[in-house]
Amino acid sequence: MLLVPLSAAGLEIERHLSVSASGNPREVEVIKGEVLARFAPSVSSGAVRAAARARGGDDAGALALPGWRRLKLPPGMRVADGLGHFKGMPGLEVIQPNHAYRPTRVPSDPFIGSQYALSRMSAYAGWEYEVGSSSRVTVAVIDTGIDGTHPDLAGKLVGTSKYFNPNGAPGVNDTPIDACGHGTGVAGAAAADTDNAAGMAGISWGGRLLSLRVFNDCSFTSDPAVINAINHAATLHDTPDYGKIIVNMSLGEEGGACLPAMQSAVNAASDAGVLLLSASGNDASAVNSPANCAHVVPVGATDAEDKLAYFSSRGPEMAQRGLSAPGVAIYTADMGGGYASVDGTSFATPLAAGAAALVWSAKPVYTSTDVANVLRNTADDLGAAGPDNNFGYGRVNIHRALRYAVEGTLSGFKGEAKAIAFPNPFRPASDRILSFSFPADTAGTGLTVEVYTMEGELVKKLDGLTWDGRNAAGNPAATGVYVFLVKSDSGKARGKFAIIR
Repeated sequence: MLLVPLSAAGLEIERHLSVSASGNPREVEVIKGEVLARFAPSVSSGAVRAAARARGGDDAGALALPGWRRLKLPPGMRVADGLGHFKGMPGLEVIQPNHAYRPTRVPSDPFIGSQYALSRMSAYAGWEYEVGSSSRVTVAVIDTGIDGTHPDLAGKLVGTSKYFNPNGAPGVNDTPIDACGHGTGVAGAAAADTDNAAGMAGISWGGRLLSLRVFNDCSFTSDPAVINAINHAATLHDTPDYGKIIVNMSLGEEGGACLPAMQSAVNAASDAGVLLLSASGNDASAVNSPANCAHVVPVGATDAEDKLAYFSSRGPEMAQRGLSAPGVAIYTADMGGGYASVDGTSFATPLAAGAAALVWSAKPVYTSTDVANVLRNTADDLGAAGPDNNFGYGRVNIHRALRYAVEGTLSGFKGEAKAIAFPNPFRPASDRILSFSFPADTAGTGLTVEVYTMEGELVKKLDGLTWDGRNAAGNPAATGVYVFLVKSDSGKARGKFAIIR
């Protein structure tokens, strides 16, 4: 049984096995220690209270519905048992769990409309399961450093930043600074401060960031610097201050083999439980080192249409253990408190690392291998069927990964079989962005979404998978029910949603 405090109401929830109308069992969240019950009009509140107390519980008051009341269960009794426990009460007509409802998780960050990768990776639906706050997970960014003054990153840094000199000297404490901006963009993509009504959204809202700087500038670093940084990250894994450690290496040696010293460092970190991800490279050639080292997940880049980015490096390591993520026109943090659109497998990698942080937060009992396997086995297969040298196991799908981690299954999600819009109903004043999901067999090039009124009038044609609720003229679309059509060269799918203003 999982108990999670609902701080706003001082309540707790528990997982309850419910059976849907189709007969499929599914775990849902319900309020711990109580149920809802409807009684015949002839039954007084006093009679309900007396009968509930005779069974070790109590009456917790009436709802704003005729005959409905909250009943407190005997201390320690689970909801599943309580439903049967109260069934013999006089005048009882219906008894049910008190379901827990959460706000639909669409963050308030104003630049989220520029982040097409969130829709491509099904982040909005994934955040319904986990935003990265359930367990401590830290993304250790081995890079050019992180600008610790950036408003979207300052509050996400944890522990002591370190600098590892390319000359191989031991690491020293470092002010969180960035030598040239690269590491700041990487950090933003993985775990920028999210739902703070400012800037952009990171993949893992609750994930923390650790700056392990190995560059003096944006030119080059060395094996010893990277090895020392990996070794340091390994010492922090599963410690109280850092929790689970994910190492993000958005760096590489073009055409370089994984030499023994680097492989030894990777092996030691992997044995310590660390998850390591590295950019496959930007030379459209062989997978770079350290991405080609055993026990490292190489990450390639896709574009807004789920095609392989022209620069993304490829090879058998991708087919063996690799993943892909968007890496073209990635909107992320920049030095000096700004934001920029950047390209490269350098920025696909932290998107995958952020997804890994969400999975590990949702399922802290997982090993690093478990997390990597969940991401691989739930990815959207692109290119040739099955794992291949270009896309690896496919483009990361955050929703599928988290659904599997939390529920242990991928069955039953409507978006796997039909197009859906979420949140639905869409309330533009609070939700800000409507996101569309569609069946895998609809994915392809030339993807567009067309929004229509129920009368068939075109409201807006979109070239992405999000909508701010404004029509082609820039005016707010009215309250009502709308139809949307997702089309690509691979097929089309149709769905409905409602707008409430």
